[in-house]
Amino acid sequence: MPDILKSFDYKSLVPGALVALVSYVAVLIIAVIFLVLGLVGLSASNGGSAEVPSSSVLPSGTVPSPWSLVGQLAVQLVVMSQFGALGSSIDATIPFIGNVHGSASVFAVPLLLTAVSIVVLFLGGRSAAKRVAGQPTTGIWVESLITGLVFTLLVNISGAVFGISMPTPSVKISPIGAVTFGSVLVALAIGMFATLAGRSSVRPRADASVGVRAAVRHSLEAVTVHYGIFLSVAIPVVVVILGIKSGWQATLSAPLWAPTAGFFLFGLAHLSAVSRTWNFGSSVSSSSNSSGSDISFGFGSALAQYGVPGWAGWLLLLLALISLLVTSIFWYLRRGPIVANKITDWLVLPAAFPVAGALLTWLSSVSGTFDAGSLATGAGSVTLAWWTPFFMILWGGATEASARYAAPHLSRYVPLALVQKLVPTRPAATVPAVIAPAAPDIHEVPAESGEPATGQTIPTGHPAPGDHPALAPREPLSGRTKRTLGLVLGGVGLVVVLVVGAATTVNVIKGGKGPDKPVNDYLQALQNGEASKAMALSDPGLANDQRALLTDQVYAKAGKRIDGFDIVSTTVAEDHATVVAEMHQDGRKQQTTFNLRRVNPELLDDHWKMDSSPLGALTITSDTPVQTVLVNGQELNVGLTGSRTGSGGANFPALPGEYTVELPSSEKYLTAPKSTTLVAIGAQAPPTASLKVDATEALKTEALAQVDAHLAECIKSTDARPANCPFSSYVSSSYSRNFHWSLTTKPTFSLSKDPYGSSAWRIRTETPGKATASYERDSSYGFGTPDWKPTTDTTSVSLSASVTLEDGKVKLTYSNY
Repeated sequence: MPDILKSFDYKSLVPGALVALVSYVAVLIIAVIFLVLGLVGLSASNGGSAEVPSSSVLPSGTVPSPWSLVGQLAVQLVVMSQFGALGSSIDATIPFIGNVHGSASVFAVPLLLTAVSIVVLFLGGRSAAKRVAGQPTTGIWVESLITGLVFTLLVNISGAVFGISMPTPSVKISPIGAVTFGSVLVALAIGMFATLAGRSSVRPRADASVGVRAAVRHSLEAVTVHYGIFLSVAIPVVVVILGIKSGWQATLSAPLWAPTAGFFLFGLAHLSAVSRTWNFGSSVSSSSNSSGSDISFGFGSALAQYGVPGWAGWLLLLLALISLLVTSIFWYLRRGPIVANKITDWLVLPAAFPVAGALLTWLSSVSGTFDAGSLATGAGSVTLAWWTPFFMILWGGATEASARYAAPHLSRYVPLALVQKLVPTRPAATVPAVIAPAAPDIHEVPAESGEPATGQTIPTGHPAPGDHPALAPREPLSGRTKRTLGLVLGGVGLVVVLVVGAATTVNVIKGGKGPDKPVNDYLQALQNGEASKAMALSDPGLANDQRALLTDQVYAKAGKRIDGFDIVSTTVAEDHATVVAEMHQDGRKQQTTFNLRRVNPELLDDHWKMDSSPLGALTITSDTPVQTVLVNGQELNVGLTGSRTGSGGANFPALPGEYTVELPSSEKYLTAPKSTTLVAIGAQAPPTASLKVDATEALKTEALAQVDAHLAECIKSTDARPANCPFSSYVSSSYSRNFHWSLTTKPTFSLSKDPYGSSAWRIRTETPGKATASYERDSSYGFGTPDWKPTTDTTSVSLSASVTLEDGKVKLTYSNY
């Protein structure tokens, strides 16, 4: 090793470093182009503006324009193409919470830029190798390693230096960057091995048409063909469809997302699925906590959530099968016909497919996380299902089977010139001469046509004659084949006619499913009292406890609902629509505007979805605490605190109609007249249904019974001052004994509302009573011998108590005496 280092020319490292520098600059320029295209599309679709919307964290004027950050964004995009994760951290002081430290990151690989970096490095290594002849293997590896080291340093140091700063007055945001440990390793690996492949491609090497090395190479080529055929069709189609649906502006950003979308479609077409997971938790609002996952397959209505019609999944499967068939023909031509039926021959291609499937799953993953300490955390991801590599084994096996049984018959339709390029070539070989005794008058006989003569060389770079069945001479098309071809072409023409007719039919069918139809259905549901149907058409996005009046049970019994409506106008602009309708209610007329949007449009239905429609409201109040009321006969837990001024009422969203509020018949202790209120169309303020509550005789009887029981317990006391009782004697306990109480005159009481206290009702004394205390008193008062004599005292009896209802039971709280 020391001798190698001494003899090594370190100046030879310069080309490797130069390749890395040139490659990085080229990739950075391509990243700038991608970003400029994306920003142009964003500006065009946003009224000429690409500004980032302001928020409480990023006030207006603090966020720089994306155009001013193109250079920094391009640097970070290059890091992301080397599997970096864009992220930042934040320190802020939030009122009532304190200091908060948070972080966030997003992992999404711009795959096209990754591919560009590999190609540029490959070409750079190839170009550098052509300038140096006869370089040893050690030198190639060293220079490739230098290229990788310099390339990863350029990528990651530039990403760290040119982080994106967001200056804000009250929040400290660290520079946004994508450099991670993974980006350092991936950039090193890509820089080294892509360059090594480029350098090795110009070196002469022995042709290996058989053996393990050839089998591995050919299987990887077959997998590449399979992916290439599918993606070369799927990606352009996705871009074109998006352009048709969202405008040409959306296609400008395709270089950033199209390959990832193509990979997702590849997985769906091969019977895998797209998996989504999310997890959000907040200590501030528990109602915002959410977590879960779902799986979307490529068939049926699963694709509809991404705006793709369900039948497109079957087209994807058809494209996958076509790719399989073409790949099997390629595999048959490259490998050649199988003579021996060994199990190892069956496993080569199926082993290559899951490796590519695992790589596909990893490359297409998109994920994001954020962490604000104890305040909130969250994470989400979109990726292909975990079983994708395992399903690819089946596709590899199907390709192998097709190569054995279908490809030999289909290969005859492949142009012979293409077949000659795909069939592996054999190295030059000389047919050995046979040494035989010389014979007089016997001349050398040349070999027959098509066979090499003794000592003749088979030229290098051409398939060996007669080795591959696909190289056999072709026969002209028979009449039957020509007729079949004619039928195929005629079928294509018929398909075109059907497509045109189908397009006309689609427009007619779509005309009956325009944006006015859901509005018409919504208003008809209101007229019919079908609240659940109306809410399904226009979900207001309310919490469940706010939907108490938005049920069929309540609304079906509402009187004076809308009794008619007319659609006034319909306006459609791209994926949004506005419908104006006039509603009639009890002689009133009111025009209302409804907004709609396309959601997952399909071939025959644009699926117009109504945004949240304006709702009225009903306020329920009571002058007495009430827990439960009936609204149109349906029990509703309102938990009213009770107020004579009407404050503290409960407000509920409501549809147009008349609502009757009353106490339930099961209410034993309270009574109130019914209150009927109309929620009118176009009302500026919510109407109020007020309950004037009185106590029932049962409440009065129960309260007075508890007072009598309380007095009876007090009378049983043998204390001079019974605890919590409305009478007492103030004689000294040292000179009195043997107390006995009796109620001489019973007081009278009344129950009435308490306008100023914390309770709704109060027991008051109407006529005070009298209580007599009988006891013995020491007349000596401690001087000499005790002299105990019977004595009686009389005292007034009166009390007051607050009356409340708790869990349907009457509870009295006595005032202090």
